[in-house]
Amino acid sequence: MITELKEIVDIKFGFQGQPDANGDVAYFQVKQFNDDGILINDIDEKIKVTEKAEVHLLQRWDVLFVAKGNRLFAWCYADDSIPAIASSSFFVLRPKSSSKIDSNYLAAILNAPQYKKALLQLGGGSNILSIRKPELESFEIPLIPMEKQKLVAKIASLHESEVAIRKRIIERKQDIYKSFISNII
Repeated sequence: MITELKEIVDIKFGFQGQPDANGDVAYFQVKQFNDDGILINDIDEKIKVTEKAEVHLLQRWDVLFVAKGNRLFAWCYADDSIPAIASSSFFVLRPKSSSKIDSNYLAAILNAPQYKKALLQLGGGSNILSIRKPELESFEIPLIPMEKQKLVAKIASLHESEVAIRKRIIERKQDIYKSFISNII
């Protein structure tokens, strides 16, 4: 079954604020993710939780989606032991029902090449990507049975892990090669 995102998730904008060294919670920004949408470092940016910011606290299984700028990716916030707020560079997609959509599946679908291509077309027209909220709400994805959603999410996770391992191997081989060449010369 094909369904529009607005039927299965609530979509809101991230919070427009300034990082604060004395902040209370993590403040997710695009620069903390690599080009594949993988969190690459500890969250060193913090933000104060004000009354205005409090409604933007992330909940477990929210999906952060970057829809403007030079990169396009989705990431599932699965570890709520680190309270956090997403910056305004993100849309926050919150599943309406965990029995209908698995958040990791949603992130995997939005990160899949064929869906990224379709999303890029939505945000086309200029050199800098910008997908508007109504366009994202009407974006259609396949809503498959939950057991298949979990399988797709697991395959995507394993693929991400394998790619990360291969990148580390290549980096290590390059280090070994440089060391070897340096010792010869």
